[in-house]
Amino acid sequence: MPGRKAPEDERREAILRAAYAVAAREGLAGLTGRAVAARAGVSSGLVFFHFASRDALLAALLDWLLEHTLVAGELPAHLAWGSTAAERMLAVVRRDLEALPRTRARVELFFDFWVRGTRDPIVRDKIRAALERYRHAYLPLARAVIAESPRRFAETTAEGLATVAATFVEGCALRAVLDPAAFDVDASFAALVALLRHSGVDAPAR
Repeated sequence: MPGRKAPEDERREAILRAAYAVAAREGLAGLTGRAVAARAGVSSGLVFFHFASRDALLAALLDWLLEHTLVAGELPAHLAWGSTAAERMLAVVRRDLEALPRTRARVELFFDFWVRGTRDPIVRDKIRAALERYRHAYLPLARAVIAESPRRFAETTAEGLATVAATFVEGCALRAVLDPAAFDVDASFAALVALLRHSGVDAPAR
């Protein structure tokens, strides 16, 4: 088991969490050393002891954010066994959709960084790598779907299927940020299932 974090590591993590709270409330434009220090209950000097500059703080915050946003986890326990591969993949898509309203602040900040990435190649490359990891997390599920029904998906690759699944969630994430009142998990998921129904893919039992 990993040992307990050193006090300096704990303080750095606390400052990052404070930076997230400030950026989630004020946007990246409002992220200042003074605001982060006030939120964390420390001096501005301590913030810049751990992060040499505002740019360094932004870079660390992006790394922290990418570890906590668009992270594909394990299958829901009740679907790990006894369900079809297509049902399992759809269950993971639904789980990721259901997370969007709960994590809206993180997702909105993710898109704030996305805009910054249009001018900053380092930010752009980090976001691209994170999206690729998210897509890659769907690959085992996609391969299982194709292996289970090779004729049905004869013209589809696992990479293509994983990309569609990940992109669908990413598109819904944008919708959840731009118009949260109108974003409906059930309606979005039902639309996806309706598109797939002609291929014999049904929604998983809940």
